[in-house]
Amino acid sequence: MLPALKTGDLVLVAPRQTFLAGDIVLANHPYKKGVRMIKRIASIDSDANYFLTGDNKPESTDSQTFGAIAAKDILGKVVSRLN
Repeated sequence: MLPALKTGDLVLVAPRQTFLAGDIVLANHPYKKGVRMIKRIASIDSDANYFLTGDNKPESTDSQTFGAIAAKDILGKVVSRLN
């Protein structure tokens, strides 16, 4: 998520039920069990699936690779960087 976030940054995540395009969120990886990722919501499909992108596009594995993810896989919104 460079430049917004860098490796080692601590973030505060607030669980929410409604997310908007542009929000940075914590989500479960769709194919790697137990792996969580922080990505930005690029768009929301009409069937409540979310297209996630990383801010560092050349280095990001995101919905351009694995497709949109279901709302149930988004754990919360990043609301603050703590360090």
